[in-house]
Amino acid sequence: MTVVLKAREKADLFAPFTEEYFAQFAKSLNGSDAINTWRRTSFDKAMLASVPSNRDEDFKYVNFRGLNFDGLKPAQLQWLEQSKSSSILAAGIDKIEDLPQEYTVDQVQTDPTQNIVFGSFAEAHTAEPQRFAELLDFFHTKFLGRKFALLAQAFLSQGAYLHIKKNTAESTPRQVFTRFAGSKVMKSFSTLAQIDENSRGSLVWDIDSQKDASGLLNSTLDVIVKSGSHLNLLLTQHLTEQINSVATVRVYLEKDAMLEMATITSGGNVNQMEIDIKFAGSGSHALVNGVYLGREKENFNLLTHQDHQIGHTTSDLFYIGTLSGASSSNYLGKITIASDAQRSDAYQKNRNLILNKGCTVNSSPKLEIGANDVRCTHGATTAKVSDLETFYLRARGIDYPTAKVLLADGFISQVTPRIKSPLLQGGFARRLEALLYQWGGKSLE
Repeated sequence: MTVVLKAREKADLFAPFTEEYFAQFAKSLNGSDAINTWRRTSFDKAMLASVPSNRDEDFKYVNFRGLNFDGLKPAQLQWLEQSKSSSILAAGIDKIEDLPQEYTVDQVQTDPTQNIVFGSFAEAHTAEPQRFAELLDFFHTKFLGRKFALLAQAFLSQGAYLHIKKNTAESTPRQVFTRFAGSKVMKSFSTLAQIDENSRGSLVWDIDSQKDASGLLNSTLDVIVKSGSHLNLLLTQHLTEQINSVATVRVYLEKDAMLEMATITSGGNVNQMEIDIKFAGSGSHALVNGVYLGREKENFNLLTHQDHQIGHTTSDLFYIGTLSGASSSNYLGKITIASDAQRSDAYQKNRNLILNKGCTVNSSPKLEIGANDVRCTHGATTAKVSDLETFYLRARGIDYPTAKVLLADGFISQVTPRIKSPLLQGGFARRLEALLYQWGGKSLE
């Protein structure tokens, strides 16, 4: 008997997302008209968006082989009441994993006296419907429509909204926790944030999953930082090996706006993050730092774009990863300098440390420069841990798993001093230490 196997076409990856599939999902919706219209518009745009493939320069090294959307069921995420979320946060982050279901919670709800609106999409629509609707549409027009991001918004499971009003300096970070649970389900989450003129704020988004969870987490984080404002942003993901994750982060910076962002990514099967920052106002600046840690068979796809549309703007991006087991990483970073963006200054660096044989790394920084009075620096390095380094630790009574954690910790520790905000640096360091502790099963002290 002869068996003929048909090669899977890249377009087949998105075959499950049909009009019928969306119609069935739409029947279960109870959102506002504005949100449901946004879902519908996002789905229509997703159907027209190009299918990402390795033939595209932006997805040259992305590994699509591990993705399979067949049989996934769209599902809702519960938004917990303030009384419940407060008790969870009071108990500490380590207690969140004891909850039996997926959830999203926030630390501080809408408080008009503080000039801050923070809560679910439903709460945002009630508090300021016109501004909320305008913000929903903003990123459809200012950014290239990526298929994954549009599908995340079309099949929205839950959304979080933050609006810090003009001339407000808020020292307390707003926090969102999202937990993935269920088998062969698709959870889609969107966070929208707008920081008005001359304001300051911080947003933290932690994502984790139950041990037996499987499926797809498709998320978007869209941020506008208005003139003279500053936003600190911390995003962490720690997922089980049966979850594929696609996260799209888009930031729009106006005149003299500042963004400081830090990310930690670990776990999952295919774990893709795309970061697109547009410098739309003179004097805008972004400092971005991130780490990814591969332990088993994770495949990290990281795409970054520093888009300098206006002159006298600066960006500094540094991503570093450690890989062990059979994990792999694919990085494609692009710096774009528009023709009239003179005096722009952009830096981009990707570093990787391979802890054992069997890991693979692809790293491709790229420049597209249209102006002649700029400074751009980019680069990528990959190093392997030598047998001598491992032997040195083992000879001092350190077991092999702990040795790998110590080597990883020493390598990625170069990120923390680059983080300028004390609040952001503290949150980043605590989460990273907890992750490494869990990895090694022993204290790093």
